[in-house]
Amino acid sequence: MRSKMITVALLATAAVSISGCKRAATGQVVAVVNGEEVSLSELNSELQNAPQGGDKTALRAAALQNLINRKLMVQQAHDRGIDKDPEFLQRQRRMNDELMISMLGNQVTKNVPVPSQSEIDQYIAAHPDMFAGRTIYPADQIVFAQPENPSRLKALEADHTLDAVAARLTQMGIQFARQKGQLDTAATPPELLAQLKRLPAGEPFVLAANGRVIVSVLGAPQVQPITGDQARRIAAEAIRRQAVSDIAKKQVEQARASAKIEYQPGFAPTDAKGGAAKK
Repeated sequence: MRSKMITVALLATAAVSISGCKRAATGQVVAVVNGEEVSLSELNSELQNAPQGGDKTALRAAALQNLINRKLMVQQAHDRGIDKDPEFLQRQRRMNDELMISMLGNQVTKNVPVPSQSEIDQYIAAHPDMFAGRTIYPADQIVFAQPENPSRLKALEADHTLDAVAARLTQMGIQFARQKGQLDTAATPPELLAQLKRLPAGEPFVLAANGRVIVSVLGAPQVQPITGDQARRIAAEAIRRQAVSDIAKKQVEQARASAKIEYQPGFAPTDAKGGAAKK
């Protein structure tokens, strides 16, 4: 009988504890969704991504509803066990890694100095294709999905017009679309630009990225220089980006130099510069 009374007493205590922990939408808690709190700080963070201007009360209300909808969807995902799925865990780990790296980068580079006027002027002078000589090339293009065997594209080297490329792709059974585009020398990597300038007029060139292949033929150039304050702003940002990139590269090199990296046989890089195994 005594043990039964103890059990009853424990259950009663648990019931009191549960009722005492009931969450309420008060103070720093702006809403409760199936027992899960939505804090004021979460709402303020959500508002940072909201459109600027307009009725603040309406924006806040819309942001809160977005948060609630997200909480409900996440709760459904938990109910279905998605948070235990190996694919979810892998993708979550990658997202966490990328967020940590991004925040590390922000912390390390926040004190990158603003470039001097002299540095900006030197950068502008050294990159005429971005500024005084900036040129826009209209382009006729053919676009198609990258084939599973990229070596098939080698056949395009024999085609010297866009129509010939189109005929070749049709013969190969590759579906494509034609479109208009442009090439802006201000946004083109210098190495690629140097190669394009060596092409004969009207010669197609092939670029592949993000699962797509684009074959282009450049038209008559139109010089559209970037000068004055706009040029200085672009140059200053470019200098800063390069400084941030250099810092990131140096960080990786220093981390690798002091790291202990062990590989399973067959997985080590063949080039020692890629990070040879350490034991």
